[in-house]
Amino acid sequence: MNEETAEPRIAVAIVDDEQSVRVSLRRLCEALGLDATAYASGRDFIDALDAGVTRADCLLLDAHMPQMTGLELQRHLVDSGKRLPTVVYTADDAPEARARYTAAGVEEYLRKPIGGDELLSAITRAMATQRAD
Repeated sequence: MNEETAEPRIAVAIVDDEQSVRVSLRRLCEALGLDATAYASGRDFIDALDAGVTRADCLLLDAHMPQMTGLELQRHLVDSGKRLPTVVYTADDAPEARARYTAAGVEEYLRKPIGGDELLSAITRAMATQRAD
């Protein structure tokens, strides 16, 4: 469908330490008409971004990962001048967790499990919010 309009597809980078979640989210994004690349850790994503081997219009970020949490990755990106529209997803619905991510510049905060319509709406809102800034 995008070939007809010649619009580039939105490129989504998924960062999650659980392989089954990465695969599921990548497949869901592709079914929604998005390009998706998945990374097993924040460090893997940073390395790909720094090397210029990935294009990301939006970041889907798991909140709870070993080594580098989603919040730590978000802060690293902002501190290094790499602002990406970001959607965080987690099972944690505590208001203070949402507040920490919002303060760090995350546009959308979703609670697992995530449905396709909910994900696409969050990506669209995150990208629109960042363009408006």
